[in-house]
Amino acid sequence: MLPIMTVECDKSGATYDDALMKLRFFTALALTFTFLTPATGSHEFIVGGDRPVTVHLPDALANPAPLLILLHSASTSGARLESYMKIAPVAKINGLIYIAPNGTTNAEGKRFWGASKSCCNKYSQEVDDVAYIDGLIDEISAKIPVDPKRIYLIGHSNGAFMSFTYACKTDRVTAIVALAGAMDQNPECAPTTPVSLLNIHGTADKVIKVNGGVMNNNSYTSAATTIKTIASVNQCSNPTTSKRDFEPTIKGAETTIINYACDTHTHLQFWKIKDGSHSPKLPSDFAQQVISFLLQQSK
Repeated sequence: MLPIMTVECDKSGATYDDALMKLRFFTALALTFTFLTPATGSHEFIVGGDRPVTVHLPDALANPAPLLILLHSASTSGARLESYMKIAPVAKINGLIYIAPNGTTNAEGKRFWGASKSCCNKYSQEVDDVAYIDGLIDEISAKIPVDPKRIYLIGHSNGAFMSFTYACKTDRVTAIVALAGAMDQNPECAPTTPVSLLNIHGTADKVIKVNGGVMNNNSYTSAATTIKTIASVNQCSNPTTSKRDFEPTIKGAETTIINYACDTHTHLQFWKIKDGSHSPKLPSDFAQQVISFLLQQSK
């Protein structure tokens, strides 16, 4: 707020000139604060129309800044997946614009993403979630500077299917972290720019089976086929393996890390959790692990 100034002008007009200079100074100062508001003032705003979502801004907003989109599993919500993965505070301190939108509600009152034939539009509703995500990115970009070379997706189950579909049908995605997800069998996936991927899947997943399966009368890919599809897009080969203790409730180094060498500047990894479930117990630093992977990727 500008200060209120009362001025008495003498005959020479000197006092008036001094006051005018002060007014100009405070006006410039106020405008400066206005332009800084997205980074230092309000840290949230709403986009998304009839499916509104809160946009969370980081403590320090780069110009342009990376954008991270979290996509929930079927029958849950963005808030529910956030409570599971705890992405928000880590995104905030790492300079990421962050959203966790909700899918469409079906006849049972359960949310879903219209990602593919197999997952998870049970009632064949008319929904275009590729267009919806496009719209979210465009709305945010119209308000604050989003870096088009650093748009990231994290998805679980149906949200992972949606992440793959969005990346395959657009050229906007830089990198994906997919937990317990897949694609329709024989997927059409040919983005003109490569997409980095960290694919995480448990061998004991009974919902989205690691070796592939059938849902909604349509087949979905095994983790190996999913990886092969992205490897082809990224020109990746010659995988190397190592072990890691990732899932804290399973003893030992239960997770096999398969790391691919890619001809492009992208990265492709598969974390295969032996005896891991559909929603495995995540390590306390899960958010930092996956965000560190994402932030290494840029188009």
